[in-house]
Amino acid sequence: MHEYSVVQQLVEKLLVELARQGVTSVKAIHVRCGSTFKEEPLRQALVMLSDQTPLAGVEIVVDEYTVEHTCVACGHTETVHADDLIGHLFVCPSCGTPKEIEEAHGLQLVGVTV
Repeated sequence: MHEYSVVQQLVEKLLVELARQGVTSVKAIHVRCGSTFKEEPLRQALVMLSDQTPLAGVEIVVDEYTVEHTCVACGHTETVHADDLIGHLFVCPSCGTPKEIEEAHGLQLVGVTV
């Protein structure tokens, strides 16, 4: 569950910034994640990591961004989804060429509502 460690990093950085700005309560956060993130584990990680912090009970809005991949070997193009990956690897369904897809693993903080 890579969502946990990525959300943990986000929460830690966000809590530092909230403390710096004197924010004691957050209503919502808006994130954008790559196609390898599953929304439910992401939400569960946020709930676990935000307990007894200004993020406790926060509403989370999740948008997924898609990753288009064009195989360098055969030119096949497709949108990469979590089910298409083996770990970080995408295997071209047309020719079998593997490619590491780093972009699919990102998590971006879009906004915070206090």
